[in-house]
Amino acid sequence: MDFEFEFEFEPLEPAPTRIEEECEKKIWQPSWKCFCCQDTGKIQPLLIQRVIPKYNYSRDRLPICQLCNKGRDWLHLKDEGIIDTRISFDTCRKLDIMARSEWKRTTLQWFEHAQKRVEQETTEISRKRNLRQRDRTQAELVLAQTKHFFARGDWEEIKEEGEEEVTEE
Repeated sequence: MDFEFEFEFEPLEPAPTRIEEECEKKIWQPSWKCFCCQDTGKIQPLLIQRVIPKYNYSRDRLPICQLCNKGRDWLHLKDEGIIDTRISFDTCRKLDIMARSEWKRTTLQWFEHAQKRVEQETTEISRKRNLRQRDRTQAELVLAQTKHFFARGDWEEIKEEGEEEVTEE
């Protein structure tokens, strides 16, 4: 039997869990205490590959974190051969330190990226609202600053030697 069906589906737009603009408004901070296992008790796959280079999450035993108490939740599976307890406390501590430094670096990169976006948007907004068709030249900028200083009264002209101050009597 050969069944042939022709179905036509109305295409739907993807529905993201977080709108990208909302995602970038605030730099996310993790709620976990242990960066080695992210409070799950299982060492994160990307971290364990630094200790066991050929680790395969789908095939190999789950490495248990020795740094926090969350690893104890998995100890009942030890007799089943599902968990790996060979990773020491010191190794977990080093993995935690590495993950924390990676997190700091990532947060710094996000912050710098956000700063650049703010600067770009600010420049774009000021460019749109500016009546000038081009940016000021250096000479025009100096002249404008001088006029602003004189207008505010916080600019005193430096007198040349030999010039006398004229006073009104």
